[in-house]
Amino acid sequence: MSTENTYAFKAETNKVLKIITHSLYQKPEVFLRELISNSSDALNKVRLKKLTSDNILDADAELAIRISPDKDNKTLTISDTGIGMTKQELTENLGTIAQSGTEQFLQAIEDGTTDTSELIGMFGVGFYSAFLVADKVEVITRSSSPQSNAWKWVSDGEDSFTIEPAEKSTRGTDIILHLKEDEEEYLEGYRLRSLVKRYSNYVAFPVKLVKEEPEEDEEPEETINDQTALWRQNPDEISEEDYEEFYHHLGQGGKPLATVHVRVESPIQFFAVLFIPSMKPMNFNNNDKWGLTLYNRKVLINENNQDLLPEWARFVVGVVDGEDLKLNVSREVLQSTRTTRTIEKYITKKLIQKIEEMSEEEDDDEYMEFWREFGPFIKEGIAQEAKYKDRLTELLRFHSTAKEGKDGSVSLEDYVTRMKPDQDKIYYLTGLELDLLKKSPHLEYYKQNNLEVLLLGEAIDSFLMMHLQDYHEKQFFLIDQDEEEEDTKDEETTASDDDEEGEDEDKKKTGPFAPLLNRTLEVLDGKIKDVKTSDRLVGSVARLVTPSGGINSNLQRAMRIMEAQGGGAGMNLPMMGKVLQLNPNHELVKQLNNLIQTNADDQRIDMMIKQIHDNARILEGDVPDFTDMLSRLEDIMSFAVKDE
Repeated sequence: MSTENTYAFKAETNKVLKIITHSLYQKPEVFLRELISNSSDALNKVRLKKLTSDNILDADAELAIRISPDKDNKTLTISDTGIGMTKQELTENLGTIAQSGTEQFLQAIEDGTTDTSELIGMFGVGFYSAFLVADKVEVITRSSSPQSNAWKWVSDGEDSFTIEPAEKSTRGTDIILHLKEDEEEYLEGYRLRSLVKRYSNYVAFPVKLVKEEPEEDEEPEETINDQTALWRQNPDEISEEDYEEFYHHLGQGGKPLATVHVRVESPIQFFAVLFIPSMKPMNFNNNDKWGLTLYNRKVLINENNQDLLPEWARFVVGVVDGEDLKLNVSREVLQSTRTTRTIEKYITKKLIQKIEEMSEEEDDDEYMEFWREFGPFIKEGIAQEAKYKDRLTELLRFHSTAKEGKDGSVSLEDYVTRMKPDQDKIYYLTGLELDLLKKSPHLEYYKQNNLEVLLLGEAIDSFLMMHLQDYHEKQFFLIDQDEEEEDTKDEETTASDDDEEGEDEDKKKTGPFAPLLNRTLEVLDGKIKDVKTSDRLVGSVARLVTPSGGINSNLQRAMRIMEAQGGGAGMNLPMMGKVLQLNPNHELVKQLNNLIQTNADDQRIDMMIKQIHDNARILEGDVPDFTDMLSRLEDIMSFAVKDE
């Protein structure tokens, strides 16, 4: 008489199995991770039981997981010496999704809700990933109770499963996968080793690969996981060489610039090791290839997890390992929960603290190495996160016109310390190239008066300064703004009493340079807002400044950069609403003004005015029409030769 019992799957269970085997998991290979995780759980349970009870089968048996490929029979067996199962436990555990959990599971999938993490860890959903690669699964198990019997569970994952008595003298569970024809790669030793290394390398128990045909004098099995998770060890017991070796294990070269080791026991338990590289990580330009490697109880969940770091810190590499993280039903995606946010907040604070420590070292070569490589990301963080803005602002470093600022190591604290007693502003200048900034005509007045100016020569600086208004109650002032008095002695505007003519007449200039100023307005009509002479220029002919109340260069540059990144021609557009300031003491300005008064029809006048404007644009980082400009320069040179 047969003692085999057959159990029919419910209709809902068939739906669950189809979801699991066709769409829930992104990669079929994760079946091995799931089965090893289940074995690890079973081993943990028996280890705890051994601490409280002597009444246990095979009390001295090694706590281990074994993987046995059989190419002849096309089977793969995953065995453990864990807690095992009774018949009732076998029925309940492997019938989880066929019972009360089914409706909840299906509803969660249908609604797209995330409150399904309690299903993870049950010997149901994870176990059924075996059907990703197998067309039949056998489970032979014996409970740790000495009086227990062995049982066998068999199913093809379709309509039913059977349970019957079995022969097994040892405690634990054997899962035998009858692989599908196109899944025989999982019988290859190299493939199994790589999967264990990838997903289960740090499981607390040895994972052993049983060799089908060991060579003479060769061990019949080999341990293929490392077991020891460096991030869970005491930092005091880890050497710099150990950290460096693990850094290389994460795919990085060289030595890390800094290491952050985090161990938190309360209110949540998690562990992390973070590295600040000495250079940008490989594949850094790929927006999808950043983030931390996430483990749950030392089992790999995913790589490039972007939920645990703010985007500005995407240069950081490392691992996070939590206890009972909220995962989705496939155990492949971390859910956004209070726990997640707590981990991200804690890690971010520790990271900033480490960078602060680097910046406070007396010998700041290490910090300057960091700043040169990752400074733009700190600036991005200031623009992104108000809660860390003050701390990140202290990390900023600048080039400046002061002798101490030539190497780009000036902090805002350094600048404020050197400010003159009556100075109430922090002067700065932005542009797209540092070399152009150093030669900018905007600096002449400040150099002449021994006023330090910070030089910001990266594209992101325009965005940064939109989020920095002051530092220690000192306002930031962009020096390409018109800071002169509204009324000047050498030119004044006159307005007509006739309202209809007033709009055309309101820019007419008076004073000694009125001929040049008025001619400039005519020639550059629509390209500048106004023109005037300025005592802020020392050696240069001209400069372009933002008028009071105008759209400053930071905002204009930011808008142009965004348009250019979107495929537009933003970087080729002139900076709008600018005032052209001319140096009244420069010989060219004087001669040009005289030429207009003596021979207003001279062809050189308009060419020179346009060239002065284009030169000023170039110094601002603008891109004029070079074809037109080169043609004009050739004409100017031709006139120069004729004059000779």
